[in-house]
Parts: sequence; C-alpha cells; structure tokens
Amino acid sequence: MNQSRIDFKRLIEAYIQSLDRKEITKQSYLKILVTFNEYLVANSILSPNKKDILCYKEYLSKKVRSASIQKTIVVLRGFFTYLDSEDTYRNIMTGVRGVKIEPTFKRASLTLLEMVNLLDKAEELSNTIEGKRNYAIIALIATTGLRTIEVERANVSDLVAISDGYKLYIQGKGHDDKDLYVKISDDVYQIIMEYLLLREDSFEALFITHGRNNHGKRIQTRTIRGIVKETLRRTGIDDKRYTAHSLRHSLATNLILHGNGSLEEAKQILRHKDIATTQIYNHSLARSQNDGELKMSKLLFDRKGKKYE
Repeated sequence: MNQSRIDFKRLIEAYIQSLDRKEITKQSYLKILVTFNEYLVANSILSPNKKDILCYKEYLSKKVRSASIQKTIVVLRGFFTYLDSEDTYRNIMTGVRGVKIEPTFKRASLTLLEMVNLLDKAEELSNTIEGKRNYAIIALIATTGLRTIEVERANVSDLVAISDGYKLYIQGKGHDDKDLYVKISDDVYQIIMEYLLLREDSFEALFITHGRNNHGKRIQTRTIRGIVKETLRRTGIDDKRYTAHSLRHSLATNLILHGNGSLEEAKQILRHKDIATTQIYNHSLARSQNDGELKMSKLLFDRKGKKYE
C-alpha cells in the first residue's frame, strides 16, 4: 500500500496560529518550519521519524551555525509536542538532544588596517548599482555594528536627518518596533545616498536586489553575508572565522583599542543587555596584547647555541 504524504504545510499553519507569541517570533518559527518541510519534500520523506530528525540535524550542521541549529531543534520540539497533544502526529523529537552553542565572539575581528582595506576594496568595486549597494552595506555595518537582520529590515524612511547629523532607526533583535537607532556619519550617509539616488525608485527597503528576475525585493541576510564574505576574499582574507558578524566585533575591538572608546560606549552601540557580553572584547584585547610567548621565544633563542657555566 502506498504511503501518503502528511500535509505538514497545513499543520504548520495551524501551529503558528495557535501560538501566543509576538508576531515577529511567530514569523521566525514559521520560516524555520517551512524550511524543514522543504527538506522533507526535497528528500521524499513522507512520514518523518526520529532518524529523519537526526539526519536533518546533521544536514544543518554543514550549513548554519550552532545557534541556528539549536533554535531549529527548539522550534521543532514545540511543533511536534503540539501535534502530539492534538493527536495529529506522534512526537518524534523525544530524546533529540540540543547542540552546544559556540559563542559568536569566536568569530575573528579585523584590525583597523584590514577594515580600511575592506572599505577601500568595496569602494573600488562600486562602479555598478550593486557595487554601490554593497559598499553602502559594508560601510554601514563597519561603522554601526548592525546585525545583518537589522540591515535587511531597514527602510529608506528609517534614515532621518537630525539637527547634528543622521540617524537610522532599526528593529533590533527581539523587538517588534523600530524603537532603537544608530548614528550615521556624514561619510556613510553620502555613500548610502549615492546608492539611493542611482536607484530612482520608490521601494520601501533601504537595500534591494537588482537582478533581472527579482529586482526590487528586500535584500536577505544570506545575501548580505555573501557580500561581506566575497569582499573580504577580494582583500585576501578567506577564512571561515571572518564573516559579516566579524565587522560587528571589529567595531567594538577597534573602538576600544584605537578610538579611546569605553566598554559602556561599545555596549550601547552594540545594544548588549549585559556589559559582561561586551567585556569579552576586553578579554580578547588583553590576550592580543599579551606577548608572553614571543618574549619567551626571544629569551630562549637569543641564548640558543651559547654555552653557560
């Protein structure tokens, strides 16, 4: 007898509607579950079991960060618990373990010179409208420490002039409204405006796609990460530890190291809830400035080959 496919699309919709969560959270859950359903369809999995979940977990480990995998597991656990409570489908998440989340501060940060080289390379490549967009995105993240999701959510109307400069209102992590802002320098404002003036459109999003088949769509975080990664490669940095998130770390590190910035300033700019999170950068700086190994090497090799009484 042929096994029929479970209509997970319908079940996902019912689950999302049942949630008593913020709309932004519900949309985040929906995206994760839709991606899971696409995996089932692509692999012809009609009725998933625990083994399929473990295979999906392994599949994700090769594509996304540990934090994303852990969030997926949490969402799937809630989804299948709901289905089980509704007598719709058995809970196949029982016994599925979470993953250890690697702290994002392990992402390497760029030196001040490397940051300058990155901006120079982005400007050099800004001879097309996509190039100008990419230059604007990199300049924006490098100077404000925005997360890629915050760049994606930004609208043209969020960029406003104030008495002493410019602000970009943002929808921060875990926020439903654009109740936060970052300050935009004159230099970065001009780079963004050059891009917007060249667009000559009325699209809402601050950054859009310019492909022939998807022109005008809001740029996605995956594309933003790819833009930064490719520009880093063009400067000679091709290492998985260097990502778009590295620019966020680089801002904090270089602000403290070269800009006479304080931990409190870095905390406010990066919008950390706990200064202990920001303190990580201080530890990283202390480690980078500790040359004990080099001093020991000098002590040893300066004396190497010499005879002592």
